[in-house]
Amino acid sequence: MGFQFQNNPPSFHFGISVLKGLVEDYSVEGQFGYNTDVSTAFETVWGVGGFPDYPTSATGCTVTSSNTASDNNGTVLVRGLDANYNQQTAVATIGGSATTETFIRVFNLRMLSAVTGNANVGTLTATVNAKTVATVNIGYGSSLSAIYTVPANKRAYIVQASIGSSKQKEIEAKIMTKKITNGNVWNTIGFQTTFGVPLFETFPIPFMVEEKTDIELRAKADATTAVSGSLAMFIEDYD
Repeated sequence: MGFQFQNNPPSFHFGISVLKGLVEDYSVEGQFGYNTDVSTAFETVWGVGGFPDYPTSATGCTVTSSNTASDNNGTVLVRGLDANYNQQTAVATIGGSATTETFIRVFNLRMLSAVTGNANVGTLTATVNAKTVATVNIGYGSSLSAIYTVPANKRAYIVQASIGSSKQKEIEAKIMTKKITNGNVWNTIGFQTTFGVPLFETFPIPFMVEEKTDIELRAKADATTAVSGSLAMFIEDYD
């Protein structure tokens, strides 16, 4: 199934209403990713490279920096899911102890305070259950990960996706999902190819993804290039 291109953004006024909290039981979610080194094998569009190694149990999140002298004692907002797959946020101190709040998934990191300058001087790495769950590249201030896990008692409706590359290369991109109850099986729900042309596509009939399902945007190229990509979703609360 290919990305179904439309020229107009989907339900613009509906999206604004959701953002304002005017639509009961709906919220929005947007995940943007960047991978500096995509080659001829599929990789997830995120800062770590390769594929995420998801935590198997919920533990506190530890954030460290490759430049401890400049970044330690800064703070980072961690956003993800707890052991029951409910939405969770926590503030982590760079170079400090693990958060009291525990995570089974981490979607993204966002710096709240910097000790030196106005962003991270070193690469920030977030670890949960001894697994790297997100990174923040030097100077970015936020992680870039086109990944998401649908929380418990919610559905995600993927309404937009994008893919782009820093060089004029053949790119294959796919949206993949895996229910946590489905072992190691990933299913492709969207697929597209392009040559040197960025794609920004909307889906008049959204892809619906059930609760407790991992979502990844993956890409490969005919030669090494940096790849960016994004997913935009409406989240329905049906509890």
